[in-house]
Amino acid sequence: MPANVFSVTSDEPDVEVLLGNVAEAVHRWEEGESPDLDLSIMLGENSRVAHRAHQLRRQWNVNSSAIIQSTRPGLGPWIIRFQNLVRRLTWWYLEPIVQQIRVFQRDTALIVDGLAGNQGRLLARYEHLMTELTALQERVDALEAQARAIDEHASTDAGSQG
Repeated sequence: MPANVFSVTSDEPDVEVLLGNVAEAVHRWEEGESPDLDLSIMLGENSRVAHRAHQLRRQWNVNSSAIIQSTRPGLGPWIIRFQNLVRRLTWWYLEPIVQQIRVFQRDTALIVDGLAGNQGRLLARYEHLMTELTALQERVDALEAQARAIDEHASTDAGSQG
């Protein structure tokens, strides 16, 4: 059985309504109806996804020595000193964990960036194919019109000869 992709959208916030729409779309698909693929969400989100992927690439490197600043009068400097002390005492424990977080976030940023680029290429390809499809449909319509004109001309000639 060939795999098909289709989308279901709903303006209703109710999950039951959305699941009902999904069930209806699946039922129509099982009956052989070719479902429409709605890429409007992806078309509108592509630039935002690319922007977020770029942000993620810039933010993947976690600073393990960052200190949370405190502006509390009198108490703030003591909080900062305490944080520095805790960081010095626990660096041997926290640094391997932070390094694992950095590696995970770097890999995630690279994957998301690759997916965003791939999405952009697929959308460009989709738009190109839709333009081609429209041009081909116009050619088919023109050829069908020519064929009808030839048939009408042939039937008129046959009627006048008979």
